[in-house]
Amino acid sequence: MMVSFIVIGRNEAAHLKKCLQSVVDTIQQNQLHAELLYVDSQSTDESVAIANAFELCRVYGITGQCNAAIARNIGAKEAQGESLFFIDGDMELQVSFIPKVLNNDGSLKHPFVSGNFINHYYDSENNFIAEDYYRKIFCNEDTLQPTTGGLFAIKRELWESGGGMRPKFKRGQDLDLGYRLAQKGYLLLRKKETMAIHHTIDYKFSKRLWSDLLSGTGLYSRSVLYRCHLSNKYVLKRMLSSDPTMLVLVFLLLTTFIFLSLWPLFIYPFIVLIAVGYSMRKKLSLMLFERWLVQILRDVQVLGGLFLFYPSNQVEYQYEQV
Repeated sequence: MMVSFIVIGRNEAAHLKKCLQSVVDTIQQNQLHAELLYVDSQSTDESVAIANAFELCRVYGITGQCNAAIARNIGAKEAQGESLFFIDGDMELQVSFIPKVLNNDGSLKHPFVSGNFINHYYDSENNFIAEDYYRKIFCNEDTLQPTTGGLFAIKRELWESGGGMRPKFKRGQDLDLGYRLAQKGYLLLRKKETMAIHHTIDYKFSKRLWSDLLSGTGLYSRSVLYRCHLSNKYVLKRMLSSDPTMLVLVFLLLTTFIFLSLWPLFIYPFIVLIAVGYSMRKKLSLMLFERWLVQILRDVQVLGGLFLFYPSNQVEYQYEQV
């Protein structure tokens, strides 16, 4: 049975060679009957040339509308395998992980599976800062979870039964897939072993916080996600844990409307300050005010998006082999 490794990327030249080499090493050292595909989302750096330098790699370039969901759907469409491994171009697959999830014939032991991964953090100049496990998904023992990131393996039949990824999610498309499958009874098996190393800019880096806010990341990974899954118990749990200050804002807005008074809204900034301060309690710094402001703006953006932001799911895929 063939295994398909599908790598996606946009301007990942700094790490793409390591990513593709790690997949080649994984295939060779585990003696897999496998293929490697790279789907590029209109990179302006050397990503395509780097990918084409790998003899094993088939390279596709998106010529029309592009995002991660579209890239993964194209990769799955062009792949020939029944076991699909999705990897982001800034990740290094760990060779030793594959035997944990594949049978000898190349079939997946579990229909939907991933593992821990270690973040290597960089600043905006690509200088290494630190490393740590991605704590939001980290597990000390194999655990069933309702969400995935960009790093996972899935049986083709399950991928197709879920309709792949919905292209209207420019961000959060992996969360949407995970929640849809979870509601059908297919939870992601998170293995305790490390599946990959992830090279990324620190999620709490000031420039990244503002970039995510201004690009409207939360509109997709929160507003659209919440609206599409209002009846999904797993998403409701996520809302309570990830966006408690937004829920406080909703409650205070309702209170303001009911009592025809703006005074309840004046409580909201102080609640946000307490929440942000608590989250930064181990490293309280001068960034407190900035994080406080970003949190308020994000809450307002996400709440507004719940009612006003409706991206289209109709996309005609345009791409070519390059």
